Amino acid sequence: MDDVNFHILIEKDDDLYSALCLELDVASQGETIPEAKQNIHEAIELYLESVIEADEEKDFIPRPAPKEEWLKYFEIESRRLKHLLARSAQGRFRMHEVVYG
Repeated sequence: MDDVNFHILIEKDDDLYSALCLELDVASQGETIPEAKQNIHEAIELYLESVIEADEEKDFIPRPAPKEEWLKYFEIESRRLKHLLARSAQGRFRMHEVVYG
């Protein structure tokens, strides 16, 4: 069975960190980044369990977050990638293939 990868956007929001799963539009928060990560993981599991138990997969998986949130994620990811590539032009990399067709 293949792993499922979810894109998670974590942002500082006053005294908390908010976390949003972009593929499912599921959100959570935490007082620290690790807590926000743990909480979004649990929220995703609960969401998927409830959707599958209700036999509503076709309506709620995937259920993408708004386009603005995706754009924010990819802007941040682009800056991170630029920084990583600048540090090591000969660095190791992995490829995650996405096949359309």
